[in-house]
Amino acid sequence: MKKILLLAAPLLIGAILNAHAEEPTPPDNSKIIWHTITVVDYKPGTLDAAKGFIQKFESASTKAGSPSPVIYWFESGKYDLVLTWKLKEEPATTDGIWSPAEDHLWWEALVAQEGSEEAARLLQANYKELIETSITNVSCKAN
Repeated sequence: MKKILLLAAPLLIGAILNAHAEEPTPPDNSKIIWHTITVVDYKPGTLDAAKGFIQKFESASTKAGSPSPVIYWFESGKYDLVLTWKLKEEPATTDGIWSPAEDHLWWEALVAQEGSEEAARLLQANYKELIETSITNVSCKAN
């Protein structure tokens, strides 16, 4: 019996040592698509004005050749609109939210469209005045 235990003990110890969990492999971030998602609730009675501003912003995007957000208008619920922008790369942090004003070509197109930087800033300010609340989050989707 001692001989069996002496033979079985090293085999048992070897089996236990080889049974440890394999190290997890990090996710392949090259297959992840990053977006910002913004939901907007406009002040009562301002929806048509907001749509007019958005058309101007989209026109500047077209002229600049920069991507426009995907826009969904809600028919029910608290919010009026959801905007999603595909990000070119992973954000440094989820707090680093991209906005179209950060796109230099888009801004130049908006300034040209509106006639001056002051007019473009005023357009943005007037649009922001229509917003009751908005929330922006960064999200990702596996490709």
